[in-house]
Parts: sequence; C-alpha cells; structure tokens
Amino acid sequence: MSKFEKWVDEVHPKHKRLTDTVITIIENLLKINDIEYLTVSGRTKDKDSILEKIERKSYKDPAKQLTDLTGIRVVAYFESDIIKISNLINNAFSVDAANSLNQDEKLSVDQIGYRSVHFICDIGPTREALPELEGLSNLSFEIQVRTVLQHAWAELAHDRNYKFTGKLPPDIERSLFLYAGMLEIADKGFSDISNKIDAYIEKVQADTAKGNLDLVLDSVTLSQFVESWFKTNELKLGPVYSHSDIDELIAELNSVGINKATELNNIIPNNYAKVCKEKAYSSNIWGHVRDWIIIHDWRRLLANNEITWVLDKEQIFESFFDAKEYVAFAGSFEWDDEEEDYDWEDNA
Repeated sequence: MSKFEKWVDEVHPKHKRLTDTVITIIENLLKINDIEYLTVSGRTKDKDSILEKIERKSYKDPAKQLTDLTGIRVVAYFESDIIKISNLINNAFSVDAANSLNQDEKLSVDQIGYRSVHFICDIGPTREALPELEGLSNLSFEIQVRTVLQHAWAELAHDRNYKFTGKLPPDIERSLFLYAGMLEIADKGFSDISNKIDAYIEKVQADTAKGNLDLVLDSVTLSQFVESWFKTNELKLGPVYSHSDIDELIAELNSVGINKATELNNIIPNNYAKVCKEKAYSSNIWGHVRDWIIIHDWRRLLANNEITWVLDKEQIFESFFDAKEYVAFAGSFEWDDEEEDYDWEDNA
C-alpha cells in the first residue's frame, strides 16, 4: 500500500457524497433564481487517478493540494449567465479566491483558446453545521462554469478529442484557432441577443401595464398581454409545458385579422371572465386564445387554417352561441374521445 492510499480510501467515499450534494445545491439555486442552464454534472476522481496525480505532481500534502477530487461542471446558455452563476457560487460556498480563476482573463488580447470560469470551494461554515452534511467540511471541490459554445470548444480542443490536441501543422492550427474565434464571437452575439430580448420583455411589460396595447403580436407581446389580462380579471392561467407552437397560435390569430394586442383585446367577450369563474373553467394560453378566436369567427379560422388540434370536452362555447350556431360550430371541429358519441343534431 502506497503512502497515501489509506488517506484516499478514507476520503474517497466522502467526496462521492460531496459530488452528489453540490450538484443538488447548484441545481436548486439555479431553479430558485430562474437561471436557465443546459446541464449540471459532476464526477469524483477514481482511486487510481488520485494516486497517479499525487505521484505525478509530487504532492506532499494532498489533502490541501488536491482540490479537484470532486469536480462539478455547469453549462449555461449565455455569457451573461456566467456572471449570475458566479455570483451564486460566491454566495453559496466558501470560495478559495487565490486558487480560482477565469480562463478568459488568462488569455492575452491576441489569443483565442480554452475559456471557462473555475472555482475552488468548500461547503462553508453554514452548511457544514447541517447534520446531513456531516463529514464533508473542509473538503475542497472544483466548479467549472461554461457556456454551451465554450463547452463545445473545450470538448473539441481541450478535454477529449485527440485530433485537436497537441502540436499541429501551422496551417491546420491556424484554422483551428480561427474557428475558435468564430465560436467566441457567436457566444458574445447570442448573449447580446439574449440581453436585448430581456430588455424587450421589460418594455412590453411596462407598456402593457400602462394600457398601451398597440403592440404587434409576437411570442413576447402575446404572452405578456394574456398574462396581464388574466391577472387584471383575477383568473389563473394553466401551465404551459412547451412554447414550440406559439408561432402556430399567432398564425391563427393573423388568419382572422388579429395582428395587434389591441385587436385581440377587442374580440374578447365582455362576459368571458365571468363565465370562466361561474363554470370553474380553466385552460392555458393556447386554450383561452383559441376560445377567443372561435367565439370571434370560427368559420374564418377553419377556412384559413389546417386545424391539427382537437377541442376538449370541458368548454364554455354554449354561453356565447345560440343553439343553432352552437350545433354548426360543434359539428365542424374535432373533439376529444370522450365527446365522440355526442349527437349535436339531437341536442340542438
């Protein structure tokens, strides 16, 4: 048994616990602070790797010198999120500033290369007092924070891909770094666009709150208008699990001549909120906006669109159509399975 093997056997199970604990803490912090991210992952170095590094680096005090037995990687979407995530890490853990670094800052102005932010931390005095974290105090761990494109570059040219590592012919190496520069420009560009979208959302929120509805409908203005309308009318919107078909909803609105928030507001029946409350009816943004379109002009909606969705059995259209119109409308749409046996003519 080597000199440090007993120490590794003792500390290794603790670091496995530490890895899982830190991943959970970071994921919870990101969710609480509404910071979107691609992944939070972690690994604990295996015993052989630890002993090899101790020998290779000639460490005399590995308990202090080995700071990456537990490694955590956070992959964010935008550069602007790196600062937010870094602030969370600084506030959540005890950060060893002297051994933490920003790889970006190591590059000179004429260099392009591996970029990410690295933190060396421990769980800090507040958390180490928690019973479930007993035995994890004073254990160092590393956190890397990267954007998606930084991560792609690191995986290609730094971490794993043997083709892109080592000394390459000058022309190939130059091409490699030129493309890395393109990734860096794209990274900054996407971050800038993200910030512009955030500013646009804030402006739309302010305009909507002031009653300014002269807003062309897009994914931001439609969502903000509907959320504001429901808040004003003291109704709850159901959850949305995917925004992928928001373009389809806007296209349906446009197809019946609704292009601005003010035009959408004008077609909402005056008693719509009252009927929803009386019938305890609730849907999400897609359901309610389609209600408004159908009540406004369901024939035009059908004429101008290929309808791929079905109507739910829980609906409120009888409150807005007379009996004859209701039969004509109901027989023109597909309904969910529970409504298939309903005889619209017999119930006119």
